[in-house]
Amino acid sequence: MSSANQVGHLNDVYKSNSVEDIANTYDNWAKDYDSSMLQAGYRHPMICIGLLTRYVPADSGAILDAGQGTGLVGEWLKILGYSEAAGFDVSEGMLEVARSRGVYDDLRKAALGERLPYEDGRFAACVSAGVFTIGHAKPEGVDELLRVVRPGGHLILTVKDKLYEESFEDYLDKLVAAGRCEVVEMTPSYISVPGQEGHSTSRALVLKVLGG
Repeated sequence: MSSANQVGHLNDVYKSNSVEDIANTYDNWAKDYDSSMLQAGYRHPMICIGLLTRYVPADSGAILDAGQGTGLVGEWLKILGYSEAAGFDVSEGMLEVARSRGVYDDLRKAALGERLPYEDGRFAACVSAGVFTIGHAKPEGVDELLRVVRPGGHLILTVKDKLYEESFEDYLDKLVAAGRCEVVEMTPSYISVPGQEGHSTSRALVLKVLGG
């Protein structure tokens, strides 16, 4: 069962109108984010890690955690033998919690939709769990992730079904048609937070970066 605190924060996130609104919400939520979301059965990080291990060997190189939040993905990357991980987030509060885990080699404050502070092809793969959702990153944010992952590398990301149907699918089709990437896997729709009130669904995608 979801807590009133968790529901309130999620509602604030979905109603956000700017990067600053999102950052403020997560700043206020950072210290008890893990306990509230894990208690509610939060699935995105686990699904992304599962897909990453299917396509990206641990010795492939640096992994980017886009919108790393409190660093759940980064912690699991280290446990599974991925030796180099970087992350970015819009929330300084979330970055502070992620830093305390001691599992990232590089953490920066940045936002999808803006140019990211990494050179072209810097990473072997990118994971983005729970970022492409209502009130968060727009589909155009994929462009920068494609830029910073090397050709032949992979993007593993989750997308809220509502966003996918409204705009993400069309944008992704354009990227595929332009030869920027290909879709190598898409999961069935699933409930990302089973303990949350309501039954909003998402899906996870694996994209292979083309070009070079």
